[in-house]
Amino acid sequence: MNIKLLFRVIGNLVFIVGLGIAVFTYAPIFYLELIYASTEHVESMDESSINDLSMVNSVDDGTEYTNILPFVPSDPEFSIIIDKIAVNAPVVKDVTTVNEKAYMEALRYGVAHAEGTALPGEIGNMFFFAHSSLNFWQLGPYATVFNLLNKLEVGDFVIVYYEEKPYFYEIYENEVVGGWNTTPFDVNYYDSVVTLVTCDPPGSTKDRRVVKAKLME
Repeated sequence: MNIKLLFRVIGNLVFIVGLGIAVFTYAPIFYLELIYASTEHVESMDESSINDLSMVNSVDDGTEYTNILPFVPSDPEFSIIIDKIAVNAPVVKDVTTVNEKAYMEALRYGVAHAEGTALPGEIGNMFFFAHSSLNFWQLGPYATVFNLLNKLEVGDFVIVYYEEKPYFYEIYENEVVGGWNTTPFDVNYYDSVVTLVTCDPPGSTKDRRVVKAKLME
């Protein structure tokens, strides 16, 4: 084998390996974007539909919600559904935000509910955080659960199931803040609000994607 052929073979191998690594790394984003692009999304809901959803928040306990709602939660005790971006994940309750080892372990099992923040239906800020990542092989099955939060718009809906009851929230804000800007997390609310936070862009800790939604009444 002459030297030119050897270099050509090595070059081809390097290219193939590099391409394989790139595909493997970015496959979760491509997959989620493909699913999102191939799904029909409802841009708005008529007034009667919105009223029907808001009424669910005040239905008496004991109602069989699976008979009136088209969504089946991954965990009826505590879970989050964002139908527009195909999120249906369990929520891990009362996760510390100061112990990295503890919250990283919790994030392997779903979306984290921050310890000390409100619960569904309560006045105040219910704080959820989750991965928006590329290395799913390292961070677990929920490493990409919030990868498409950037697709959410004002007027979209978030459903939180808690103790087998659904709570409907309507998004009113979606913004990106600096990675160390804690202002959005320290606001006191006089309504029932859920705040969703993840890294932005996916795979980076440079900034934070912050989505806020208010309980429908």
